[in-house]
Amino acid sequence: MIIYDNKNVKLDYDASKKLLVQTWTGFASSSVFREAIDKSVELSATNPVHFIISDTQKQEVVKPEDANYAASVMPKLLGNGLKAMAFVVPSSVFTKISLQKFSETSGDQATQYFDDLVKAKKWIDEKN
Repeated sequence: MIIYDNKNVKLDYDASKKLLVQTWTGFASSSVFREAIDKSVELSATNPVHFIISDTQKQEVVKPEDANYAASVMPKLLGNGLKAMAFVVPSSVFTKISLQKFSETSGDQATQYFDDLVKAKKWIDEKN
């Protein structure tokens, strides 16, 4: 079920797997980026979201302050039941650096990185 969709990000929730897939495209302004993050948190407060896959293969660089914002909501997501998060990593070195910043800031041990969506979904299925 698509819960949010614009030119930069689509949020797709699979209730049967308790899985939220974030698919990022291009450069998202701070307001769009944070709105998508907030929608993810809101969904987790009203529905079981045990897993998130963030597909960033086509995402452009994320501002450091936005990466910090995303990391700052991790305690809320974990408190709402998040068990694991997978990133499908892009080819852009700059986006990889942004993701690394998120990982360092959040300190989350249940985060993995993959080079394609199929591998990320397989990992989530194994955790489910």
